[in-house]
Amino acid sequence: IATSEVEKGLIWAGTNDGLVQLTRDGGKSWTNVTGQIPGLPPLGTVSNIEPSRYDAGAAYITVDFHQVNSRDPFVYKTSDYGKSWTFLGAGIPKSVFSYAHWVHEDPVRRGMLFLGTENAIYLSLNDGRDWQPLQNNLPHAPVHHMVVQKEFNDLVVGTYGRGFWI
Repeated sequence: IATSEVEKGLIWAGTNDGLVQLTRDGGKSWTNVTGQIPGLPPLGTVSNIEPSRYDAGAAYITVDFHQVNSRDPFVYKTSDYGKSWTFLGAGIPKSVFSYAHWVHEDPVRRGMLFLGTENAIYLSLNDGRDWQPLQNNLPHAPVHHMVVQKEFNDLVVGTYGRGFWI
């Protein structure tokens, strides 16, 4: 569940059986937008929803299918409250570790995204059209959460089994 910083009453919700829904009235009514996501298989786990910090109708999602033996990176963006979605996972090298856990929008630079997968972290400077590895000295580990610490502009990454990395 994630709330918008841009539009009051806008809440996004993802489920562990692959549904993506939103409300624009603080939870009084919900719209299921799952059917608008192209190429999304059924029964994935919506591991992350990131409402945009810049545009009210925009949000990013990652959906994990490794439990049903699909390890592709399912990463999407909507710009129109879920009416249509763009696939952003094409630039991630495919392997048994390429499934995505988390996508995060930079709070300072529009179009800059961070993506955490099962064994790496990636950076996009053009809103997910292209990705480059951002491993530096981070060991290959599952990247489950990340945030940009605003006071120092540090990327703080939480991994499974390795702790955290700044």
